Amino acid sequence: MELKQWRCFVTLAEIGNIRRAASLLAVSQPALSVRIQRLEEELGFALFDRQARGVRLTEQGARLLPHAKRLLSRAAETDEAARAIGRGAFDRLEIGVTPIAALSFFPDAMRVFSAAYPGVVLALTEGLSDELEEAVAHRRLDLAVVHPPSSRDDLVVREVARDRFVAVVPATHRLAGAERIEAADLRHETLVEVRREVGPVVFDRIASYFSRAGITARVNQCATSSISLVGLVAAGAGIGLVVESLACIARPDIRFVPLSDEPPSLGYAMCHRSDLPGELQSAFLHAFNAPKAGAGARPVLP
Repeated sequence: MELKQWRCFVTLAEIGNIRRAASLLAVSQPALSVRIQRLEEELGFALFDRQARGVRLTEQGARLLPHAKRLLSRAAETDEAARAIGRGAFDRLEIGVTPIAALSFFPDAMRVFSAAYPGVVLALTEGLSDELEEAVAHRRLDLAVVHPPSSRDDLVVREVARDRFVAVVPATHRLAGAERIEAADLRHETLVEVRREVGPVVFDRIASYFSRAGITARVNQCATSSISLVGLVAAGAGIGLVVESLACIARPDIRFVPLSDEPPSLGYAMCHRSDLPGELQSAFLHAFNAPKAGAGARPVLP
């Protein structure tokens, strides 16, 4: 049995007139009649009662019709999936994201992407930039959001957003109510920072900020992530510098205060292999550059 026979059956059943059904199917009336007859022969029972003014489904034909419609619907879905695969599209994408990006613009961007491609499942993996880049290079991930610069030359790394650093201060600290904090204000303060081996880009940007101001940071504790750093500040361990997007962590015992003196910033980059289909590259660039609900990250237009 061929799909064209089932299409003829469903079309004729819905229209009830051989001439009009043949016209809709762009076949001759004799050709339509032959296809229906052959389908009936293969099935072993009649599908239609022929009448002077048209045709009417037999009881068996009426029972078969819903199954035939589902068959054609699945065939259409399969055809569309084949075309999508031919265009390089996917129904599931493995996406990597750093912990900071996961709390920054990334959720907004993924909502934009999912609205445009509701049939694509996004499977997320969290990791550090170098881990994610390696996973992309070895095809364990299709794409990742990392923090440039990258040391790899086998990947495309394109900056899509940038986030300014701010100070996170205990709510009871004298600087908690300041409109802005200058680097000099932190000269005698105890600081909390992220370990360099965990976040080398973040560590080096903050170190450069203090170096420009001629300040040697007095570090009390080192955190394993910017998120745990916020927790240490809330516990009274000191003052920390984090990206502005982390101000979404609303705790009554901390305050986020902007920095003066050209504060450092952190970039977010779309990282992928060169063979990622162009359609997907454009879709993610559009999502990453859409207006963000987050307080900090700002898109970098291509």
